[in-house]
Amino acid sequence: MASIPSSSDGTYPSSDSDNESSTTNYGHIDDEPVHLSYRNGVLSWGTSELRDEDIIVATTVKGSIAHTIFSLASDTGKSPFELRTTRATLLPQAFLDQYLFNSLPSYLLTDHIHVLISTLSGIGLAPAFFDDVLHPLLRAIGLADSAYSVIRTKSAESVKEFARSTLLVAANEGKKQTVLMLSGDGGMVDTINGLMESGKRSSIYVNPILSQLPLGTGNALFHSLHKPSSIPSIYIQGLRTFLHGTSKPLPIFHVKFSPGSRLLTNEGQTASPLKNGTLFGAVVASYGLHATLVADSDTTEYRKHGDKRFGLVAKDLLFPEDGSTPHAYKADVLLDGKVIDRKEHGYVLASLVSNLEKTFTISPENKPLDGKLRVVDFGPLSGEGAMEVMKAAYAGGKHTEMSEVGYRAVDVLRIEFKEEGESWKWRRCCVDGLIVGVDEGGWMEVGLVGEGNEAVDVVSDI
Repeated sequence: MASIPSSSDGTYPSSDSDNESSTTNYGHIDDEPVHLSYRNGVLSWGTSELRDEDIIVATTVKGSIAHTIFSLASDTGKSPFELRTTRATLLPQAFLDQYLFNSLPSYLLTDHIHVLISTLSGIGLAPAFFDDVLHPLLRAIGLADSAYSVIRTKSAESVKEFARSTLLVAANEGKKQTVLMLSGDGGMVDTINGLMESGKRSSIYVNPILSQLPLGTGNALFHSLHKPSSIPSIYIQGLRTFLHGTSKPLPIFHVKFSPGSRLLTNEGQTASPLKNGTLFGAVVASYGLHATLVADSDTTEYRKHGDKRFGLVAKDLLFPEDGSTPHAYKADVLLDGKVIDRKEHGYVLASLVSNLEKTFTISPENKPLDGKLRVVDFGPLSGEGAMEVMKAAYAGGKHTEMSEVGYRAVDVLRIEFKEEGESWKWRRCCVDGLIVGVDEGGWMEVGLVGEGNEAVDVVSDI
């Protein structure tokens, strides 16, 4: 990306003309007198235009009536994002009313601001997103490099270690902190676990505020904490929320496991003990098809395919090459202490959110931040039967109306595993993308962390 001219205070030099527009795009600047109009969501001048769906924000050029408009170009063929700036004067008031940035939100007026770049999230776009998009935007809104710290993850443990060693210490000292998370759901859950696993919180603990810029695969939290939008780019939606959103406590759940359970990492090759036998989450805890699908697709090779990796693995699980039926998972499933009258299962998932992907509505009754835990379950189905349920979930959550699917709100979900054998293959559980293997005869139990005991606040547009 071309450098964007700015003064040391982050503002932009005014243009020499009283009524002109110029666009910066990888070093190319085209100046010409123009007449600006804003109609039907389109800002136009001459033969050029900017559409609402591409615009992030407009900032004021210090000491003048000029403004700089930041937008993301689409369909460039180079990457999912390309930052462009357009400098203009005499912008229509209706446009300024919608896009002009007036002041920093309260969560950026704090003791500490951190930018956490999860280099392993999704298909690895976070570093480029910071360098090419977020960094110049921070300068434009008045946040110099010295106003925040940047953390680039080096391993799967980096986020949790940052939460333990930095965020938790400052939170326990009563300091206000904001973290711009360039990550998927994994970065969010690692932060929550880093803060919660020790159980050591002072009486003056202040929740760190997390603002997620969605650079993961499914980005379930992001899609569930935002109003439905026609904006095609989740990056623009995320940046607008970061600049204009509000922060509220993020509901979370705890998942307790039987002794001997292990956290599986490194494509299942590394098994590590769980701290206190417990994990914390904010999205889903699952067993059966969903957990196996997430575990089997969490490889370097599959991650190259983005969210398509789930479909690739689902085909193998639902339609085994040997022509057999999908695996029937053996367990006793208890909802608020009552056993489901079924000894074999295909899918058991507890959710605090509505969507696992933008169009995959797993729990349609969940509302943003409502703190309700709902369970979706069904028994063993043929590959075709399971596919019909999944298709209905992509159709606005219609699967919850199907007779073979159970759907209800609960306080506690408990699973007692009956699968025999030393292998964890069919006794793997998923907690917000983290995979846990449970020993033969073991169990998992999911319950809500009470209101007022949340670990973090989260920025959303709700």
